[in-house]
Amino acid sequence: MLKTLESAKTELGNSIELIGEDGKNRPLIIGVFHGDEPQGKYLIEKYLEERYSCPLTCMSAPSSESEIPVLPPVEDIKLVRLAQNLRNNMTKEEVILWQHIRNRQIENTKFRRQQQIGAYICDFVSFERRIVIELDGGQHNQNSQLLKDETMDAWLTSKGYKVLRFWNNEINNNLENVLLKIRNTILECPPLEGGPEFLIPRRGKMEERGDKANTPLFIPCLNPDGMSKNTRTNSNGVDLNRNFPTKNWGKNEGDNATCDDETTNYYGGKSPASEIETRFVIDVIEKYSPSMILTLHAPYKVVNYDGPAKEIAEKISEIIRYPAEGSIGYPTPGSFGTYCGVERNIPTITLELDEEIPVEELVQPVFKIFDLLSEKV
Repeated sequence: MLKTLESAKTELGNSIELIGEDGKNRPLIIGVFHGDEPQGKYLIEKYLEERYSCPLTCMSAPSSESEIPVLPPVEDIKLVRLAQNLRNNMTKEEVILWQHIRNRQIENTKFRRQQQIGAYICDFVSFERRIVIELDGGQHNQNSQLLKDETMDAWLTSKGYKVLRFWNNEINNNLENVLLKIRNTILECPPLEGGPEFLIPRRGKMEERGDKANTPLFIPCLNPDGMSKNTRTNSNGVDLNRNFPTKNWGKNEGDNATCDDETTNYYGGKSPASEIETRFVIDVIEKYSPSMILTLHAPYKVVNYDGPAKEIAEKISEIIRYPAEGSIGYPTPGSFGTYCGVERNIPTITLELDEEIPVEELVQPVFKIFDLLSEKV
């Protein structure tokens, strides 16, 4: 069962948490080193909720002073809760169709119920085939609703989804034809590169994955103070990725390494490991001895690796189609990659995500990467 294993309070009273199962030598996945790069928090929390049925309430809520939403601004938490409510209160027609498309009954295709895509909640979605199925009642005949449906369909189509709409009376009176149309559409929509979705662990149990399961440890947000202010640095103006006690800490080695200048976004702090956030990670590493570490950043679209991580970096590169590089291209004194990968020989990956696309478009490849790390090697 996933739980909060460790926690700490920041200067502003926000929580940093380590989520996972007890045990050493697990992969460690960290989101949001830099507060202006919120994608990691969203992707980790979404993964915990979907893969482990771990509601966000299983983790401590931010302090009352915090301005941080449970999910970053790109996602409306009200929609998340609405989707959960809709899954628990399906219409009669939705229940009928779900009984025929669940558990990969049609062409081994995985469908999900009441899933959020952007600003919309879709009745049924196959992410691997990019198919959305909507069931419409009589209210969808009204002009105002027709316009909303057309707007939704146009947006989904622009994102590469095929939208199928059926009237409720088709489910009740002509289900065989509905299922045939779904099957034909599946055959017209080949799975995205990488094949069907990985089998998903639910409620802390690994379904059909046997002893390969190696549940990672997660720190959804290492820099909640910076995220609350949408700044790269923490509340003390320190770039956490320049604050680790490395041999090159505090050394200016290039234009992007002005780590001794408090006026820049790369300030490394008054001393190595001076920050609560940095010490929290160091303590986690010493206590749990992670087998490897993945951190989520933006925006360079590269799989950067340190230490003995080239092989896993190349596998991640195949999934997300970013190049695997042993150097980010500029000096990073006091960086996490140097501290863990270079100086402690822990395989360490810095996954620089594309910030130009909606974060929901990163869900499928990043989830596959998380799944890859959860398999024992």
